[in-house]
Formats: sequence, C-alpha cells, structure tokens
Amino acid sequence: MKRLREFNISLLGKWVWRVMEERESLWNLVLRAKYGEVGGRVRFCDGVGSIWWRHINQIRSDVGMVDSRWMVDNIVRKVGDGCTTLFWEDPWLLEVPLAVSFPRLFDLSIYKAVTVREMFMLGWGVDGGVWRWRRRLFAWEEGLVGECVERLANIVLQVHTDNRWVWKLHSSHCYTVHSAYSYLTTVDINITEDFTQFLWIITVPLKVNIFIWRLFLNRLATKDNLYKRNVLEATNVACTALCGKEEERDHLFFQCDHYGRLWLLISNWLGIATVLSGDLHTHVNQFCALRGFSKNSRIAFTIIWISVLFVIWKDRNRNFFQNHFGHLEALLERVKLQTYWWLKAHYILFTFDYPFWRQHPLRCLQTVL
Repeated sequence: MKRLREFNISLLGKWVWRVMEERESLWNLVLRAKYGEVGGRVRFCDGVGSIWWRHINQIRSDVGMVDSRWMVDNIVRKVGDGCTTLFWEDPWLLEVPLAVSFPRLFDLSIYKAVTVREMFMLGWGVDGGVWRWRRRLFAWEEGLVGECVERLANIVLQVHTDNRWVWKLHSSHCYTVHSAYSYLTTVDINITEDFTQFLWIITVPLKVNIFIWRLFLNRLATKDNLYKRNVLEATNVACTALCGKEEERDHLFFQCDHYGRLWLLISNWLGIATVLSGDLHTHVNQFCALRGFSKNSRIAFTIIWISVLFVIWKDRNRNFFQNHFGHLEALLERVKLQTYWWLKAHYILFTFDYPFWRQHPLRCLQTVL
C-alpha cells in the first residue's frame, strides 16, 4: 500500500511537470482558460476544480507529503529570454526562488507577479526602476537590496532562447516517474525493525493493527491532519478532550491533560511507578521495556500499549462525533476488558477469569507468554 501511494504521487508529479512545461498543448490551453495564468503559465489554484486538479495542486504545493519539498527542491528554471519565468517565485537564480532568499523584499515589493524579462526591462541595477516598495526601506533592508543586486549583476538574458524547467533527478533533465518514485521511496518514512516489531501481532485484531500502522505513519484523522487537508478550519483544531491544546498525534495519545493521565492509571494497575515520554517512538520503547527486554515481556506490554491507544482513539471519536466524554476510570476498565478478551481468544493457557486478571495482570501474562 505504501509503495502504491508513492507510485501514485510520482505519477501525478508527471502531470504537474506537463502543466508547467507543455505550454502550447491543447489541455494546457484549456487549463489556462479555466484557471487563469501567471507569467504565461497555468495559475495553480488550491481547493478548486475537479479531484484530479486538486491532487495536482497538492503535489505542486506539497500538501500532506512526508518530504514537504520533494518536488520544489528538485526542479530549477533554466532562463532564456525570461518571458515566462517569474522573477520572485521561480527557482531560476542559484536554484532558490528570490522570494525565499529575500522574503522581506518580496513582501515589500510592488512588483510581485512579474517575469524576469519585465524586471530586466525595468532595470535591476542599484538605481533601477525595478526597486519600488510599499514604503521607505530601513537601512538593513537597503542592505538586502544591495545583496540582491550583486546576485543579478552577471545575469544576461538570451533573447532567442525559450525558458524551460530542469528536473535534477534525471540525466535528461526531464521528469520521469521512475526517478521520482526512487526518490520518494528513499526519503519516505523508514520502517525500521523497531517499528515493525509492534505491528502484526496475532493477538491484536487486524483493524487494530491497521490503526497502529496508521498511527506510526501519522495518517490518523487527528485534527491537525484534517486541517492540513482543508477539512477543518484553523479555529477548530483544539483537542477533543478540551485541554486547550492543538490536537496532534503525540499530544492526543501521550501529552493531553486528560488522556495522558490514563497512562498513570495503567502503570498503577501494573504495579509499576514510572514517568513516560510524550513522544511516540520514545514512549513505545520505554513502556514495552518496563518489565525487561525479553521477547515475551515486550510482546505482553506491547499488547497492553496498543490496547490503551485504541481505547483512547475510540473515546476521542465518541467525543468528537457524539459529544460523549468518557471518564478515565471507565477508559481504564475498557483497556482491561479489551486486553482480556484479546488474550482469551488466542492463548489456550489463558484460563483466568476476569476478576483475577483485573487484580493480577502480570501473573496472568507470565503464564501465557
């Protein structure tokens, strides 16, 4: 599934490349007529158009990507006559957009959506007409102008040469799906042995395994992820537990003033006094090693760890969709009962009744694992 996702992203990247490069094709003309154009190219518009067009925009603007600049950092603009290259926003000078190198000047400039050719004709020397600002510059801002002029001093436009995009990951300088796919599968989340040992435990139901897999990949529908995908407004990302903080993965499951206290109750139930980390990877290694580093001990505590997370997530969803807020003691009992039935269903030697399990969880675990 992960490989298929990376392939789809790289395939959509091919369409992004074609939208930027093939200016005279029929479908490019149609897109320019529908969405407008900037600098002679299609104007990308977030949140509008068909599902395909929204996906194209997300790939170009890196929304929801693991490597947030995977495409932007691997394309540069080769300038010819400068007619279709944006002066501030295209990476045509030192492979970095001037809007990134000089964000203060870009913010103050009255010439934003203009091409390199237009800026050249205005004059970009020290006293050139290109340097027009919304207000008078401070001394340190004038220093930035001088630095920018130095970068532009040796630039010579080639009047009879077209501008083009260069793809840095292939020797042909043209985009290929294979080169993008190879790059994405290299920089994407590395599923290490430390990660996989917590997945696909037979004692845990398949849907819960999938939940944990999505948790590690940070693909759960937490409010911060919903906001990144334009599902929620920025004003509606507060934690569902009403603790006043933004709801994101580590906060919801480990740092929240409400749900975070459930881990203390679990530790007390197990008869272990400890302070747990608020980071996913540190927390799981710390919790699963509370009774030593043997394989059986780690499996036992991993099952409990997964159960706590799943109970938190289900309670969060009930609160979010049904406005039903569970008390911590009730959540603790759900963890005990849920873990009991998982063990009961998979281990023949697990012959204990529920009251004994509630009182002596470690003794029960030592018998079957």
